[in-house]
Amino acid sequence: MSVSIYIPSPFRSITGSKDYISAFGNTVEDILESIEDQYPGFSHLVFDEQHKLPGHINIYLNNQEIHEIEGLQTKVRSGDQLAIIPALAGGTM
Repeated sequence: MSVSIYIPSPFRSITGSKDYISAFGNTVEDILESIEDQYPGFSHLVFDEQHKLPGHINIYLNNQEIHEIEGLQTKVRSGDQLAIIPALAGGTM
């Protein structure tokens, strides 16, 4: 299944400044692996050392957070949209 993926600004150096890319797979995990195949080093931005999603990385499938569905095993369909959103810290005190 071909899925459109939104790439956040901090990760665009890996994708050649592209804010949207396409990848193929049947699950969110397949899609993330497909992105790694296309853009080596991408998984280091998304996964921790145990190949798990850290708390500061949120992934949305069609505007629904994947942890509310089936996590990385969430099924995708052709035409779905995936967004990878890292939590950002900052502000003033």
